[in-house]
Amino acid sequence: MAKITHQVGIAGEIKEIYRAMHEPEGLNGWWATTTDGTPTIGEVLDLHFADVVTLSFRIDELNENAKVGLHCVSGPGPWQNSTLLFSFKSDHDQVWVTLEHENPAATDTEFLYFSTKWTCYLLSLRDLIETGVGCPYPNDIKIHVGD
Repeated sequence: MAKITHQVGIAGEIKEIYRAMHEPEGLNGWWATTTDGTPTIGEVLDLHFADVVTLSFRIDELNENAKVGLHCVSGPGPWQNSTLLFSFKSDHDQVWVTLEHENPAATDTEFLYFSTKWTCYLLSLRDLIETGVGCPYPNDIKIHVGD
């Protein structure tokens, strides 16, 4: 079983961060190139990364301004059957965003890419909320040749 946890503090409104984690327009601002789907529990969001890959996530949890839970129902390798849990907590002048990404069938080695790449995307989320401009794919920070 592979699991990683990351956390970033963001100076912004918790409701904006919550929306950016599950609404197509928000996801396009920091993570995916385009996103299709309805942002409600049980529905599937298709996140398209240019012409490289599409990841499909079922929305399993929406706890307004507190949590978003996603389950990957279609994607390559260790994405398949991964779960993502984003949680949010206000603390004075920032919101702490915590991500837990796990897959019971994956190995720690298979999660090495995610361990580094999630840092890039969470900082993209921070930039989107704080400045209005994130770095979604393909404008994200690259971590290896061909990324």
